Amino acid sequence: MSYLAHRRKGFRGTIYDGASAIYSLRRIRTDYGYVGGDVVIEARRGGDGDDEAFTAEEIADGTFESWTTDGPGNGDAWIQRWYDQSGNLNTALQLLDASQPQICSGGTLLADGALFNGTDQYLDCGFSHGTASAQSIFAVAQTSDIAANRMLIDGRDANDDGIGMFYLTASDYVRFHVDTNDVFSNTSLSANTEYLFTGIYGSTTSTFYEDGTQTDTDTGAPSSSSSTTDYKIGRTGFSSASFWQGSIQEIIIFPDDQTANRAAIDADIKTHYGIT
Repeated sequence: MSYLAHRRKGFRGTIYDGASAIYSLRRIRTDYGYVGGDVVIEARRGGDGDDEAFTAEEIADGTFESWTTDGPGNGDAWIQRWYDQSGNLNTALQLLDASQPQICSGGTLLADGALFNGTDQYLDCGFSHGTASAQSIFAVAQTSDIAANRMLIDGRDANDDGIGMFYLTASDYVRFHVDTNDVFSNTSLSANTEYLFTGIYGSTTSTFYEDGTQTDTDTGAPSSSSSTTDYKIGRTGFSSASFWQGSIQEIIIFPDDQTANRAAIDADIKTHYGIT
C-alpha cells in the first residue's frame, strides 16, 4: 500500500485529510503512527503521579476513569501529552505538573474536555507552519471567564506576526488574528457555553465562522503570515500574557485553506458535540 493510501484510509471519510495536527478525545483517525497504538492522551494520576496513555475507546468505556481511582489519589488526572491524530506526530506536550490541564476529577471524566485554569496551564504543540499563504483552525471550546482576554490557541512570534485565536473581553467576541487582519465571532458570547470556532486564512481573505455560520470576513491580505513560534494551546505563543480559562474539547489545524471542506468538517464536529 502506498504511503498516501495508508494515511487516507484511517480518516472518517476524507474531510480531515491533510491536517497538520488533530487533538481530540474522540476517535477521528486510526493507525496514526505512535508506538503505543492509537492513543489520544497520556495522563498523570493524582496521588502517586503515575502516568499512562489511553485510546479514545478506553476513555469512552470507563477504563481511564477506573485507572484514576486505582492509585492512592482521589481520582484526579491531568493531561501531559495530547497525541496528534493527523499522522504527523505533533504531540501537544506539558511536562510541568502544575501547568497540565485537568481531564478527570474525583474519578469522573470531565464532560467538556480538558480544563484550563486561566493562570499557567497550557500545552505546547511542538510545531509551527513557518511562512504560510493559508491556514485553517477548528476549535471546540468554552470559557468560564468573560471578564479577561483569554488565548485559545496561538502561533504568533509577536502581536502582528503569525496566527492566533482568542477571546477578547473588550468587545465580547472571539477573534481570529492573522497578523494585522482580524475577523470576529458574533458579539455577546456567553460564559460556560460550548462553541465551535472556525478561522480560515486563504492568502488574501480571512473568514470566521461561529457554530458553522459565517460571522465576519476580511479581504485584505496581511503583511506577513510567517511564524517560527510553536503553536500553544491555552496560552499566548510569544509571551505568558494570556491563558485560557475554561474547557477545550478539540482543536484541528490545517496548513492550507479549507474553505471547500469547511461545511463538512463543521457539520461533523457539531453533530458529535451536539452543537446547534
